[in-house]
Amino acid sequence: MTTTIRVLSQNDIHKLLGLGDPAAAHEMVDLMAETFASYTATHDNPEKQKSAQAPQRIGVTTDNHKVLFMPSRLNQTTSVKVVSVPLGDSKAGLPGTTLVLDEATGGVEAVMNAAALTAVRTAAGSALATRLYAKDDATHLLVLGAGAQGRAHADMVIAERPSVQHITIWNRGQERREQLVRELQKAYPTRTVVGVDLDTLEPAAREADIVCTCTNATDPILRGTWLRSDVHLNCVGSYRMDMHEIDGETVRQSECILVDSVEACKAESGELVASSQPSEWTELGQIVLEKRDTTQDKAKRTLFKSVGISVQDSAISGLMVKRAKEQDVGVCVPY
Repeated sequence: MTTTIRVLSQNDIHKLLGLGDPAAAHEMVDLMAETFASYTATHDNPEKQKSAQAPQRIGVTTDNHKVLFMPSRLNQTTSVKVVSVPLGDSKAGLPGTTLVLDEATGGVEAVMNAAALTAVRTAAGSALATRLYAKDDATHLLVLGAGAQGRAHADMVIAERPSVQHITIWNRGQERREQLVRELQKAYPTRTVVGVDLDTLEPAAREADIVCTCTNATDPILRGTWLRSDVHLNCVGSYRMDMHEIDGETVRQSECILVDSVEACKAESGELVASSQPSEWTELGQIVLEKRDTTQDKAKRTLFKSVGISVQDSAISGLMVKRAKEQDVGVCVPY
């Protein structure tokens, strides 16, 4: 029997994601709400554990990269994402590929470029936290980091809080910072978009209603003493115990600490582990499952920490395969 594999390029993925379309962004945020809820629901519930599986990722080290292999399963989608993290400085981003299995045969059904998918699914998780915890009338957004995550977070947060009128970008390198500022000025011509350096970061932080940290910093960039009492933070850049984008005061002054996964953050979030206890963290999926009213929390300082859980990859890659079939996107090759 002849089988085929659908190959989805970066351009195919961009088309299927509907980047820049608020309706598509809201759909992605809704998908992450379902994903986080499904993940949290498996805790201590053997009957549901088959529907959301996120085994520990494994890695190998090459001369230039740490290559990570992340298998997962969510409902009827089983996938494996492969990401190569540069060992040194790199402006090329994180090369990533996702394989999706055919549910009936167990063979590979689709192979897709995962660079944009990783950024979008992470930003959609942050946008879900923003939907639930950021002020409804937020006007100032501060983004630390000018890579793919920074851009995706700006788009997703603005989709959830169209009241945002001021966007400030900080990045260690001036070239990438200015490039993202130009891109956002073009995408949002009626809003004010500016870049700041380290010397002018503090005044921008003091005005921010929403802050997204999307850097690979090992020493804190953001200080808790700079921040408003009702700021909402999405912190996604650090994923090791030695990485710190925010200082201890930022964590300690947060009245609500939300995480994508308590177990993952205990192993990978140096910022939270150093300045708080796991008993103080609540999985965002728990908030969704309980349909908790977070209205009062929007007046507090809140922090969402995400290190990424692999079921997010199965969720978004499964959606891409579904859309690709419906729209006849990609190239099907014999295998």
